Amino acid sequence: MTPDETVILARYTRALCPQQRFDEYTPDAWHDVLADFTLDEARTAAAAIAGRQAFVAPGEIATEVRKQRRALVSIDAETEPPTADPNNVPLYLRQVRTHRRNVATGQTPAIPALPASITEADMSAMRQQDDLKTFRQQITRDAAARCAARVQIVSRYPDLVERVTTQLGRTNWNGYISPEHDATGRRNPCRNRAVLLEILAEADQRSAGTAGAAA
Repeated sequence: MTPDETVILARYTRALCPQQRFDEYTPDAWHDVLADFTLDEARTAAAAIAGRQAFVAPGEIATEVRKQRRALVSIDAETEPPTADPNNVPLYLRQVRTHRRNVATGQTPAIPALPASITEADMSAMRQQDDLKTFRQQITRDAAARCAARVQIVSRYPDLVERVTTQLGRTNWNGYISPEHDATGRRNPCRNRAVLLEILAEADQRSAGTAGAAA
């Protein structure tokens, strides 16, 4: 988060908590605590905290963001190992940490474990036939295809693209929408999910209307 983004966060939190005191030094102090997080993560965390109490501290925002990140990382099965040689421990660990950070911040889609309908017997059979890796790769390809389809339909409408950019704070949305629940079954608190679903639904509705008019 940049210093300017921390100013935006402070103003947003002040709107959430009108009784909380802020001054011109508040963003500077908050930036010292929250610089490692994105603006969207911090906004989502601030909203979640303000929903249950009257005041929001930067340390509470940091704790909430870490919890949200752990929830996203817990979904990812890490089916694709790092490309680095495992004997090169520093590089291998760096790639693992980078992947987990990208998943935690929504830059990389979390690839879930195999569906619950896949039994141990199914997995054993696929291993014997050397099909398990192929099956996992197919799941990954299917997830990537869904993301690409989302980007394609939204990209038809510049105003919706702008809404996505405003929501995420970046222009390179890859179509990823975080899952409704984390690995523990708890509802995902990520504010991006609801907004992106609304935008996608709007794009679908417009496309359906265009198709109907063309018919």
